[in-house]
Amino acid sequence: MKKKAVAVVTAVALAGGIYAGSYLTKPNETVTPVQHEAKAVYVDKQAVINALSTKAQIVGLTGKVSKTITYKDNAWYGDKTYKLAATGTFKLGVDTSDIIITTHGNTVNVKFPQPKIISVDIPFDKAELSKDVSWTRKDISEAELQAMFGKARTGAVDDIKRNRQAFEKAGDSVERTIEALIESVEGVEDVEFER
Repeated sequence: MKKKAVAVVTAVALAGGIYAGSYLTKPNETVTPVQHEAKAVYVDKQAVINALSTKAQIVGLTGKVSKTITYKDNAWYGDKTYKLAATGTFKLGVDTSDIIITTHGNTVNVKFPQPKIISVDIPFDKAELSKDVSWTRKDISEAELQAMFGKARTGAVDDIKRNRQAFEKAGDSVERTIEALIESVEGVEDVEFER
């Protein structure tokens, strides 16, 4: 008898569940899954600094430079003229230690200085010297030649410093490089620059 009672109770419970399920749910009703709020991901300032620290300097522009210096000495007993053409390369950029980073949520604010001359390479042995010396005049000494080269190098550096367009291009390039490095950091949604 107990077995019959358990079977009847089970059958009634099952039938009641089927009836309630079919009566309480509407046909073609879709069940909406429960959505959990995603945890906010914020940018880790140290991760951004580490991304920038992969390079000691960011070079924004590499270019060629040349400067010609002329030395003339005219005397009644003869003339001498020298032309020294010095050529080389230069790099403009910023040191990564000069870049200031702040983070606000998923936005990274970057402040970096104007690019500066990182290097100027004008080899002395690649300088070209042309001369026109009277047979009555003595040739210039090695010290005078070195002094001419020093003036040419100084003049080339001054020309680079006056080239505002080169510094603007270098600044734009540095900005793009910094942005690419920072955007690789997890959680970064926006990079804003201040110069």
